[in-house]
Amino acid sequence: MDGRSQALESDVKKTMGVRGLINSFVCRIKRVSLILGVGMVVGMGWGVGMASVNFEEAEGSNGTKGAGGATSSREELMTKSIARDAAATVVIYNTNDPEAKGLADFYCEARHIDPSQEIPLATSLSEEISRADFQSQIEEPLQREFVRRGYWKFSITPLDPDRRPALVATRIGFVALIRGLPLKIAPCAIPVGGTITQPSPYGSCNAASVDSEISLLGLFHHPLNGVIPNPYSVSPVLEPGSAKGGNPSVKKTKGGSFPAASTSFPTSGNRRKSIPPSLLCVARLDATTTDGVRAMVLDGLRVEREGLWGFGYIDLRSIKTGPYGLGDQSIRIAGESMRRAGIPVLSDDLPETIQAGFPVTDAAAYYGWYSGSIDGPFAESSFRFLPGAVACHLHSFSASTLGDPAQGWTGPLVRHGAAASIGNVYEPYIGFTTNFGIFAWSLLAGHNLAESYYAAQPVLSWMTILVGDPLYRPYLGLSGQAGTSHTSPTAPGISETRSREWGKRQFDKWKDYRKIVLAHRGSTLEAASDLAHRARETHESLYLEGLGAAQSDAGQLTKAEASFNAAASLTKDPDTAFRILLERARTFEKEGKPARGAALLSKEISLARSDTQRALLDSWLTRMSKL
Repeated sequence: MDGRSQALESDVKKTMGVRGLINSFVCRIKRVSLILGVGMVVGMGWGVGMASVNFEEAEGSNGTKGAGGATSSREELMTKSIARDAAATVVIYNTNDPEAKGLADFYCEARHIDPSQEIPLATSLSEEISRADFQSQIEEPLQREFVRRGYWKFSITPLDPDRRPALVATRIGFVALIRGLPLKIAPCAIPVGGTITQPSPYGSCNAASVDSEISLLGLFHHPLNGVIPNPYSVSPVLEPGSAKGGNPSVKKTKGGSFPAASTSFPTSGNRRKSIPPSLLCVARLDATTTDGVRAMVLDGLRVEREGLWGFGYIDLRSIKTGPYGLGDQSIRIAGESMRRAGIPVLSDDLPETIQAGFPVTDAAAYYGWYSGSIDGPFAESSFRFLPGAVACHLHSFSASTLGDPAQGWTGPLVRHGAAASIGNVYEPYIGFTTNFGIFAWSLLAGHNLAESYYAAQPVLSWMTILVGDPLYRPYLGLSGQAGTSHTSPTAPGISETRSREWGKRQFDKWKDYRKIVLAHRGSTLEAASDLAHRARETHESLYLEGLGAAQSDAGQLTKAEASFNAAASLTKDPDTAFRILLERARTFEKEGKPARGAALLSKEISLARSDTQRALLDSWLTRMSKL
């Protein structure tokens, strides 16, 4: 174990207590629905689906009583939720991996999961497994074990002529797969089981991720060809067609319309569904090393206590229409979700991925696309996400392996410090990929990683995996900020002395930024005056850079230009100064003034401090000179 992991593990006793987590959590989102496990009575109870409890936002920042009742009631609800999550979790490991049992024990201790809920399997150590081996080594042993342990309750369906048992209740809802288990099920040459009922190109496909098939253990002999709609998803199933290059076109939408970036997000009341007893929410605790898995868990626990504070980054391709427009749309919604939660979001809307040399600092979240393997600033050996970060990159084969630190995206993102990621083991087609917008929205609403992923994943028996602690709630620690009223230090009632002392006091700029935005109903644009005022008071560029990025994305380019210019005058950090320089130049380019952008880059070329930054400037100057 490396020094970082030892330091993290040394304070696990402080971070893993349920009460400690609850004391840091104050819900401020209007009418949030907290998902309470799988609707089961802790211990020996049965449940058939998730129970939702709604409560109104509370006023004040110190746990005062609001429209939804006392803080103690909210804490009791969350305590039950976290306890039920743990009681409803099974931990599966491969006995052929010598380190897997130790990781399973570690995770159970960290999350207060009864060790008796560990399930050993003897299976292949290869990432790819045949369908026959999956069935004999993983699927059938798990089904037998779930029945033997009494996790499932069955009844005979009276109207079924075959008198087949039906799964009607479950004691488990979450599955943690420990590093060392197979990752994906290889396609068979001949379609498996029954006729093909779904169209090309996916109807005859029987490959899948191991994780997605484990989700459906409760269905028993489900069709293996094609996809199965996810009953818990709030993301539509977009049926692939025969678009050029094998990627889909949208033929129809099931389960409701996709929320546009300009519309309100789905609410608990009209979109959240109960998890059926046959569905298991599966996540994989996996990384290139066992220390990486331990850090993933411990980072998450610490973030749940202290909060996930930093920038959100989104990487777009500026595709507005067609099947690929879906990718951009979901990433835009992820960015807007973060902004509405008071998180400053920086975006790249150039067709290529974020280029090497672009300073990605204080990265708490990343959603982007589209290249085959990790590149740009994320591939630099020195790059690290903030502990507990959520990082997802959309690509057809982003998780074809998790063992290579440079291949694909999912494994490398985790290696660079992300605590959660999503990827595809084989070609998924874009209409069947995880909707990053709904995933981010659900996480920000307080749901755990597994719930949020399954809300955003439209189909199962397919290609996608979730890497991370299934019970991790990245935004549990966003306490004491949302819903509070913000008073400017120089507003009426605040003394001039206090105003002068503001810049000298120690304060958390991320929490302060969030507080200001949420005082304006989550609108960064409406908070412009207060953000600019705070930037002048504190001489901190964050306020204006976050504002300028929001203005640029909203098409308010003149205002964005002014915000970025003011931010540039405040920062003293070289990386931030170089990034703001690029943002200023890009704003000119989007305004139709590429010559001004090129002139600015040429004038400030001294801000480039490395060969990669100089190469980035050269490429930008070349691009602008052609416009």
